[in-house]
Amino acid sequence: MSEKKFRFNIIDAVIVLVLIAAVAVLGYVFIISDDTEVKGETHTVEYVIEVTSLNSMFTDSVHEGDHVTFEKDRDLDIGVVCAPPEVKTSIKTGFDAEKEEEVYAEAEGLIDMIITFRATAVETEWGYCIDDEAYIAVNNSNDFIIGDLRCVGVCTNVTVID
Repeated sequence: MSEKKFRFNIIDAVIVLVLIAAVAVLGYVFIISDDTEVKGETHTVEYVIEVTSLNSMFTDSVHEGDHVTFEKDRDLDIGVVCAPPEVKTSIKTGFDAEKEEEVYAEAEGLIDMIITFRATAVETEWGYCIDDEAYIAVNNSNDFIIGDLRCVGVCTNVTVID
């Protein structure tokens, strides 16, 4: 039998270069460009909760320094109100069929309350966790007890203070 000699040609050179480039890209993506934050660090996190269409008799039910808990787990203190709540008149939206446009009017006897509270939370891969149990995410609603107020609030903003 005749023995074939291996010859290094241009196709072999292209394959080797492609393999080297692939290894370099993977090395960069997984090792050098890893700019993820350290998980498990404790941070002070500020949450903004919006409670809409409250009866106006609850205007003075939340104060700076009030504790925040979940309705379902009242033993879990998740934070403290860090600023006086912002109280606004509720606006209801309707539709004027004659003009074919939306109309806005104040909702008599109803208020919207924007409450800001701070909590100590641990950074995880899913967000910030309060006391190994509570995740509060933007655009999600939760049942809260804040001071003397029991309400359903929607988180509108999460800010890491430190």
